[in-house]
Amino acid sequence: MRVLFDARVLSHKHYTGVENYAKNILDNMVDNIEIQIAKPATNSKYLAHLWTHFVLPLKRCDLLFCPANIAPIFVPKSKKLVITIHDVSFITYPESFSPFFRLYYRFIVPINIRRADKIITVSHSSKSEIERYYPASKGKIEVVHLAASKMFKKLDIAKKEQLLYVGSLNERKNFTGVIEAFKLLNTDRYRLVVVGNFSSSFALTADSKAVLDEVKNNPHIDLKQSVDNSELVKIYNESKLFVFPSFYEGFGLPLLEAMSCGTPVITSNTTSLPEVGGSAAIYCNPSSPEEIRDKIELVLSSTKVQQSLIKRGLKRAQELSWRRSALRHQEVFIDLLRD
Repeated sequence: MRVLFDARVLSHKHYTGVENYAKNILDNMVDNIEIQIAKPATNSKYLAHLWTHFVLPLKRCDLLFCPANIAPIFVPKSKKLVITIHDVSFITYPESFSPFFRLYYRFIVPINIRRADKIITVSHSSKSEIERYYPASKGKIEVVHLAASKMFKKLDIAKKEQLLYVGSLNERKNFTGVIEAFKLLNTDRYRLVVVGNFSSSFALTADSKAVLDEVKNNPHIDLKQSVDNSELVKIYNESKLFVFPSFYEGFGLPLLEAMSCGTPVITSNTTSLPEVGGSAAIYCNPSSPEEIRDKIELVLSSTKVQQSLIKRGLKRAQELSWRRSALRHQEVFIDLLRD
């Protein structure tokens, strides 16, 4: 019973949600099945994609698991195929991605869905959208929620007069909405820390680029890139409020990371975010910087609200674990291999 784990994304220099998901699932697998790891021996993302389609399917295994939205074009029928599709943002928010990325995913994802024996996704919201756009997926999808890594925890450090956003710098994450709402606060008391990286897979509008250029000259806004997780834990802990008004999320892992660090959360009332945050977050309309500002002021003006959100957030984060997620993955693998 050999499971081959496609670890291509673990070769990436910078980790975002998909990379963290793959790493935590792999790290929390237990020994009742044989897990083999496959990685391309190249730093070129284009050569790595060629490896996915022409080398990976030739490797010996009983089941191939692809955790990062795509799988080889052709997988022999002698092997079971499980693929994780985190969301379909390349369809719902195409303007957030480069033309190559959009075309590639629109070509490869339906092929993978038809071939897959099982599809794992990370929220019921994502499941509904995958089934909506790809009816061939119906009956194949298993929902497995994610979790915050154990390294994200509450530290004994003081909060600063600091607001925080964490996420990739692309359109659907709405990082510009955070910046506009912060500017509407019209106060010098607080600073905003924006933690995020660019990727050639994403595309930015001229307006978003202008916002980022303006940020560079704003002494109250700090743009941080290439932040490792140990530094990120500290930044979460010292922030008074985490603001994440994303337009679209398959899951929204930063919510649980912030909650695990004892930081109150404001997030969007859209897609999977209410499913993930439950009663432990304050929700807003991501299209309204004014409403985002109002919710920020609501939380910052009340110690009672802050403490309530911190307590509920810690409880919500503890309800989900990577070990349970990994065990559910293994159950999917074992059930398929028994057929």
